[in-house]
Amino acid sequence: MAEYTYTTPTPDDMKELARMMRDEDRKEVIGCLGVNLEASVLYTLESATVAYICKRDGVPMAAFGVVQENPFQKVGLIFMLSTTETAKHKIYTGKWTKRGIQAFMKDWDYLYNYVDEGNESTIKWLKWLGAKVYPAAPYGIYGLPYHKFTFGE
Repeated sequence: MAEYTYTTPTPDDMKELARMMRDEDRKEVIGCLGVNLEASVLYTLESATVAYICKRDGVPMAAFGVVQENPFQKVGLIFMLSTTETAKHKIYTGKWTKRGIQAFMKDWDYLYNYVDEGNESTIKWLKWLGAKVYPAAPYGIYGLPYHKFTFGE
């Protein structure tokens, strides 16, 4: 039987995750933050107020967490970075990400982020999780079309 673990990610975990990221997530991170994927993923970890990595039998599936942008408000930038392993375990991923959002919402009033306009599977998943997804608009370092999405609005 597979063993799933959730721990606080290390920089080495995040580097391994960056090497295994889904093409859609890779494109999204680069479009928002710039061309150095590994540096962008490490920056996300360093900025996070709370972060977790999910591994299946020691192999990274996803990292997720929240970056609090203002210490006086319970508003956070939520993130989930998926690997190619995530798609192989959709039922498990769906079940636990829904629980994760519910847990985050106990500590945060409002969570948001942006998703690439072409990342249709993630947009569908976000809507299933209960996110409000807005029309695409220019966003990120290159001004590419991204949808803002929110939880808790």
